[in-house]
Amino acid sequence: MKKLSRPWIIAPTILALLLPLFTQDQYILHICVLILIYVGITVAWNIMAFGGILSLGHAAFVGIGAYTVSILYVDYGVNPWIGILLAIIFAAIGSLILAVPLLRLRGPFFTLATLAYVEVLRLLAIWAVPLTNGSVGITTPPTQGLAFLSFESRQPYYYIALVLTLMAVAISVWIYRSKLGYHLRAVATDEEAVRALGVRTNRVKLSAMLISAGMTGAFGAFGALYFFVIEPDTQFSATLYSVQPALNGIIGGMGTIAGPIVGAIIMTPLGEWLRVTFSGASQGVNFMIYGVVLIVIVRLMPGGLVEGFKSIARWLRHGGKGGGSSRPAAAKPTARAGEDIRVKAASTTEGE
Repeated sequence: MKKLSRPWIIAPTILALLLPLFTQDQYILHICVLILIYVGITVAWNIMAFGGILSLGHAAFVGIGAYTVSILYVDYGVNPWIGILLAIIFAAIGSLILAVPLLRLRGPFFTLATLAYVEVLRLLAIWAVPLTNGSVGITTPPTQGLAFLSFESRQPYYYIALVLTLMAVAISVWIYRSKLGYHLRAVATDEEAVRALGVRTNRVKLSAMLISAGMTGAFGAFGALYFFVIEPDTQFSATLYSVQPALNGIIGGMGTIAGPIVGAIIMTPLGEWLRVTFSGASQGVNFMIYGVVLIVIVRLMPGGLVEGFKSIARWLRHGGKGGGSSRPAAAKPTARAGEDIRVKAASTTEGE
C-alpha cells in the first residue's frame, strides 16, 4: 500500500464522479449503483479477511440494517439518514451477539456457524409479523427528496452510494495501515505466535467484526431505501449478500485492499448479465458459470486477480523470462512479510 501512487486512487475517483455526465441511461446507472453497493459490502467483508476470517454471515448485517431503517421510518417516522446511523449501531450489536459464542470457533466451523446465523435471522423476520410484516415485507414511503433519501432518477442514488463506498474504502485503508490491521494480518499468519507475543487475538477479531458489520449495515440500510421494498428472503439471502461478497473478495484477492474492489466491479455486472440471460428454464446455469470462474481463477491465480496481475507485470518487466513470477521466489517475500507483521504486532502491544 505504501507504493500505491496517487493517480491509481485519484483517476478512478474522478472517472466515477463524472460517469453520470456521460450517460443518462437509467439501467446503466442502476447497474453502477449495484456495483457500488457490492463494492462497499465486499470491502466491509474483507476487513475480517485481513485476519484470515472467512465469514458467510454478512447477509445478517445487511438484513439488520435494512429492517432497522425501514421499521424506524415506516412505523416511527424516523428520518432515513438517522435510520442509517442507527442501522450501523444495530448491525454492530448483531455482530456482537454472533461473536460472543462463535469467536472461539476457527476455520470452516466459524464459517458454517455464520451461515446458520443468517438463516436464524431470516426465520425470525418471517415469524415476527407484528414487527417485520412477515413474508409480505415492508414498503418504504414514496416521499421524494434528499431529506427522505428518495428520488425519481438514479443519479442521486449513484452519488450517495459513491460517497458511502469511498468512505468504506477509506476506512479499509486506514484499518489496513493501523495497529489493528497489523494485528489482523499477524493473526492470519500465525495466531498462536501472535497470542504468545501478548496480543489479545479475540479482541482483535471482535473489533474487526464490529467494524465490518457496522459498515455492512449501512449499505443494507441504503439498499432498503433504494429498492423501496424489503422482505426476509431477499434481505437475508445468503446467496446475494453472504456468498456473493465472499466470491468477489476471493476472486479479486482476499485480504488485499484493491482485491475486493476489483472483484466486485467485475463480478457484479457479470452476475446481473448471467441472471437476465439464464432466467426461466436455464435458471441455475449462472451459478455453474460462477463456480467455473472461481475454480479457474483460484487455480491460475491463487492470490486473486490483483496478485495475478502483479505477477504478470513482474513477468513482463523481466522480459518474459519468469524472473519475478516463480513460486519459490515469491515464497521468501511472503515469509519476510509475515515476520515483519509479527514484529510490528509485538511492538504495538505495549499500549494495550
